[in-house]
Amino acid sequence: MKTENVFVKVKIGLFLLLLLLLPAINSFTQDAIDLDMLSARDEFKWGVKAYHRGLFNEAARAFEKALAYKPENTEMQEWLGQAWFRSGFTDASIHLWESIQAAGEADSLLMNKLEILKYQTGVTAGTPDSVRYLPAMELEGIQEDYTLFRRPASVYPDDNGGFYIVSYGTNEVLGFNSNGALTNRINGGLEGFNHPFDIKTAGNGYLYVTEFNGDRISRFDSNGRGIIKFGESGRKDGQLLGPQYLAVDEKNFIYVTDSGNRRVVKFDGDGNFILSFGRNNYNFDGFKSPTGIECFDERVYVADADRGDISVFDYSGNYIASMAAEGLYAPEGISRLDERSVLVADSGRVMSLNVDNGIVRLVSDIDGKGRRVTKAAIDANGNLLTADFDLSRITVLTELSNMYSGLFMQIDRIDSTNYPEIIADLRIMDRTGAPFVGLSPNNFVITENGYPVPDVELVYTGNTDDHIEAVVLLDCAAGMQEFHPDMIKAVNSLMNSAGERAALRLVTAGANPVTDADLVEGSRQFIAAASNPEIFSDDARFDLGLRHAASDLVSWRGRRTVIYITDGRNSPVSFEQYHPVELAAYLKNNGISFYCVDVSNVNGISEELSYICEETGGAVLYLYQPEGLSRLYDDIADESDGTYTLVFESINTNLSPDDFIPLEVESFLYNRSGRESTGYFQPGTF
Repeated sequence: MKTENVFVKVKIGLFLLLLLLLPAINSFTQDAIDLDMLSARDEFKWGVKAYHRGLFNEAARAFEKALAYKPENTEMQEWLGQAWFRSGFTDASIHLWESIQAAGEADSLLMNKLEILKYQTGVTAGTPDSVRYLPAMELEGIQEDYTLFRRPASVYPDDNGGFYIVSYGTNEVLGFNSNGALTNRINGGLEGFNHPFDIKTAGNGYLYVTEFNGDRISRFDSNGRGIIKFGESGRKDGQLLGPQYLAVDEKNFIYVTDSGNRRVVKFDGDGNFILSFGRNNYNFDGFKSPTGIECFDERVYVADADRGDISVFDYSGNYIASMAAEGLYAPEGISRLDERSVLVADSGRVMSLNVDNGIVRLVSDIDGKGRRVTKAAIDANGNLLTADFDLSRITVLTELSNMYSGLFMQIDRIDSTNYPEIIADLRIMDRTGAPFVGLSPNNFVITENGYPVPDVELVYTGNTDDHIEAVVLLDCAAGMQEFHPDMIKAVNSLMNSAGERAALRLVTAGANPVTDADLVEGSRQFIAAASNPEIFSDDARFDLGLRHAASDLVSWRGRRTVIYITDGRNSPVSFEQYHPVELAAYLKNNGISFYCVDVSNVNGISEELSYICEETGGAVLYLYQPEGLSRLYDDIADESDGTYTLVFESINTNLSPDDFIPLEVESFLYNRSGRESTGYFQPGTF
């Protein structure tokens, strides 16, 4: 009996316990049987992993399947838009993100991305007429307890977002990075500088500096080594009295304004005298006080502070015209602004001069703080740099529309293979899509799940890496057969000039495009693939070939390009599946440029091919142009590259492989910033 009572009590106790737990069990069961969410999360996980491997079409399909289970899930919608964007369907991604915004579900990052993308897709080429610059940073030469520089006569940007200052008062040239931190001091070797005035780099890799009191020009490398000096005091050919500003033409000839002799003197890159001009003659009444100088497109532009104008000459010193006499006070340093305009430092302000029509406009009055601005220039990131001689001050100014935002960041991929070590590859651009260069580790902040990640390392910057990953794409349309020998010659030229700086793969754009050869495997196989007479087809598909070539490059870092060898014509099926706009967007959205090599020199390049070249930052070259293809790799390496690779240890080490880890990266410089969010899964089995 006792045993039965105990048994009954146990049963009653279990029943009561079940009653108490029933609400929780019901709730748990309801959550647990949300099979749609489980299926959606599985597809989402595959989509994220495919995305970070560069498989954007597969990623898009996975996100579409996930949304079939959970169509209102905003996170999955955003990822689908990103996969479409990377696949080249920019309009579709913008439309999807706009629908998220219209539903009130867009966060600030998505709204900022939308604003910049709409600006990029609708923007036309900017002109000085509509640009206004405001101070973002001031670098004072004379500090409270020391002098960094005194009387800066010139400021000159380098290719990586930094700049040089010519310190007239302390006889130095100083190098600074994009953050305004001192990186280098150049004092002119054993003889030293004697009041340096202006600085310019030439295509031969050397820097040239005028020495106002030394009546000479110094030439050296970027580290201040290998200094030679040329010129001497006097009024004869090759002699100088108070040389001030410098210009370099396309053939590396050096032009200097010789203020004491009221003329311009031209030297070759080694310092040999060529000619001088600017004295009074039958059609030019002579300089009074020549100052700034710039040259491009076979023209030399020379400012005269006393006359208040800009005079124009050809490269042989023949006078052509004068302009801007009514718009300038006392012009000094000149630098190029864009294809048809120059910047002019004019008293306490910076002006722009259109060299076609002579119109002068105000670019910046430096917030009313300028006194004697002797030089102004645009740096690699689009900032305006000014040197104020009297105030011993360098000012960095940013375009108004870029203040407090203006950077567009794209996280290309997250590699969690060696978790908890995480590798993040990203690209940073300005609002127009131009690469943003010169950032340092302290310009980045990373958070995981909202918490800051310590000890972030910057292990790669594309702008300092000249290596090129290239795919040579062959036009295999039937009409190219007559140019087959020219095609082989072009492939040979590209292969022989690649050296160690370019890794080449070869893709044939036939009916079914394939990767036929890799230069790593040997030049014989490379040429054999190009020489195969069976590659031509009436059904050759350029669009599929280009997508295939670009897909080979998506997962690589740094400078990537597709080089298309063609006669310039389109076939009836060239764009059967993908429109030129979509192809250009696929390349552009993944940082890949497109170059056309025309082997016919007869047909010209079609509008569609020219469009893709222009949109991606590439160009059209002709196999039989005088320089051939020898400069192609130099041109690619000379382009700015805003790619960066960050490495860090994940702070989320107690999660399971099924847990999604949100990640956010922010970059900033002066008053410009950009943020992007992404996420990843651990590399556990799927």
